Formats: sequence, C-alpha cells, structure tokens
Amino acid sequence: MSSRRILLVEDSSTMRRMLGTLLKEEGYDVVTANDGVEGLANAKQEPRPDLILTDYEMPELDGPGFCTGVKADADLRTIPVLMLTTLGETHNKVTGLESGADDYIQKPKSPDDITEMFARIRAHLRIADLRKELAERNRLLEAAHKKLTFELDLARKVQFAMMPRPPKPRGLLQIAVRYTPANQLGGDVYDFYRLENNRLGILVADVSGHGVNSAMLSGMVKALAAGLSIAVLEPGELLAGLDVSGEQYFPEGYFCTGFYLIADEDTGLLRYAGVGHPPGIIIGPNGPRLLQSNPGMLGIGMVDGTAGDSDRLEPGESLILYTDGLPDAMDPSDVIFGEQRLTTLLQTHHGNDATQILDQVDSAVLAHTSPNRPADDINIIVIQHTGKK
Repeated sequence: MSSRRILLVEDSSTMRRMLGTLLKEEGYDVVTANDGVEGLANAKQEPRPDLILTDYEMPELDGPGFCTGVKADADLRTIPVLMLTTLGETHNKVTGLESGADDYIQKPKSPDDITEMFARIRAHLRIADLRKELAERNRLLEAAHKKLTFELDLARKVQFAMMPRPPKPRGLLQIAVRYTPANQLGGDVYDFYRLENNRLGILVADVSGHGVNSAMLSGMVKALAAGLSIAVLEPGELLAGLDVSGEQYFPEGYFCTGFYLIADEDTGLLRYAGVGHPPGIIIGPNGPRLLQSNPGMLGIGMVDGTAGDSDRLEPGESLILYTDGLPDAMDPSDVIFGEQRLTTLLQTHHGNDATQILDQVDSAVLAHTSPNRPADDINIIVIQHTGKK
C-alpha cells in the first residue's frame, strides 16, 4: 500500500523542515508549501493529499484564509485540515475552526506533543477513509437507483401498453376507460373479449400489493382470463377458473379480486359475477343501484363455484366498474373517498357522456386527495346505454 500523502503548509523554514522530517520518519509522503497561496496550488495537484497540516499565521494567505479556500473547492473539501499554531487564544481557535479546519492543535514542542499530533493525524485519516467509503457506497446506490428507476419506468410503459383501448360500439353500448397509475407499478388489470352473438366480456381485476410482483401477476391474470373467456359460458365460471389456475402461480400472501360481466350489446342485458371486488354501480334517471360482488379472494384455491346475477342497462343508464384505489383514495387526514361519496357523485352526473363522467370522477378524487395524489392505481370503466345504435 502506498504511503499516505500529507501537505504541510508552513512559512517557517525551520518548522517546515522539522515537521517534514518527523512526518517522513513516520512513513508519510510529504509535500510542502511556504504559504496559503502555494498550499492551494499544491493541494490541487495529483495525487491529491490525504490530509493537510497548515500554519495559522502566514504571509500572502493565512491559515483561516487557506482553509476557506480548501473547503470552497468541491474537489478538496473532503480533505481533512489540521491547523497548527503556537497561539493558544480561544478566538484564534474559533476563527480557525469556523474557517473550515477539522481540528486545531499546538505545534509540537515535546515528545508528548509529537505523539498527540500523530494520533490526531491517524484519527482524521481514519475518518477521511470512512467518508470516502461512504461516498463510494452512495455513488453506487445512486447508480443502482437510476438503473432501477429506468427499468421501472420502462416496465410501467409496458404495463400501460397492455391496457387495451375500449372496443368500438357494435350496438347500444358505448365504453370509456380511464387507467391512472400511482407512483409505482400496480396490480390493476382489465380486458375486453369479443364474444359471439354480439356479446362483450369485460374483466376488471386487482392483484394485492404493488411493485414488480403485482405487475407480473396482473399480466398473468390477463393471460389466463383471455383463454377462459372463450371456454366458459357464465361469468362465475371464469372467476372460478381464475382462482384454480391462479393458485399455481400466486406466491404466498398474494391474491386477486375480480369482477367479470358479459354484456349483450344489442339489448343491454348484463350477466355478472364478482369475488372480493367493489360492486359495480349503475346510475341513471331512476337512481343508482349496485351489482354486488361475492366475498372471498381469487388465486388461493378456495372459490368453489361463483354465483352470478343479471341486470339490464336501460337507455340513459351507465354502469361503472372500478378498482379499490378509487374509494380508498385518502385526503391528508386519512379520510377515504368512499363508495357512498362515489355513488352520489356518479348519480349527480348520470346525464353526462362516458368520458365526461370519468372527468368528473378524476376531478373529485384529485380535489379530495390534494395536495397529494392517490396512493394506489385507479382503474375505471364506464359502460353506457346510449339508446341508439
């Protein structure tokens, strides 16, 4: 290991030679300077000093001025500076320390003074080494954080691209979708399936948790449901199939909620089923009503068939499906937005078109959570009976 390099800034040639000799005998590589101006120049030369010893009283640029210059330089400020002086007045010590000196010791006059000086040098070199180690670790952490942020942003874009656009109307129903991701990858997923006889399958699901695991599991749910949508006849069968299939993939502690419906685009007839998911809300001229979900969880192999139900969208009515990030959105006092507030808001604006309804919900949620944003992803689907093909 190479010798530690010490810069000695001292205007007295006698003291400079004496201290330089002592330092070299101790095994240090010594560079000297006659005053603060030369000291600053030498400090910037490569290799940089590991530690600086400087006199207090010097011509051109004194010790405090030299310390100020060292600490003002971004490349030098981490180098420990020890100020040596024959002056013992408190105000000189304070001036030296406030100008940036890391320690303040008397010039050695006895063997004990020399022993103390070297002990302080070793202590400050240890501290400097720890600072360098910490700075390197911080640099590596910052690089890793940048890489992780880049990869998460890319994953978010991929996840967002997996969210399909609403299908074009084939009959009486018009559909609008709004997916608002939170600040991290989420577990929300939705999909549409064109079925025979002008029917449309609509899935909304929410995997527990956030982050990469939930995002990957949501993609798996989407893939499993796509195959099941062709094979099953009833919404409850699809959810039961997701439960059985998902059990093979879901890690311990993870689960999924889901709501699936089959809408007849010619008549507005809805056949639906849900497990553990927020209820669908129908709004219209005759007031709101709910499409209730069954209790439970998907993906843990405990759903033994899922009872479904049916309803019908009438002209002027809209059905809203959503994930729990919407009613669970909290204001700064931890008061949730809530399903009752959501139902009242939707009913108030039931005469608006589907996109306008989404805008009203967005505005209300942002106002509720302000100045923060919702902590969870929010996924909303509006299915509206337009009354005309």
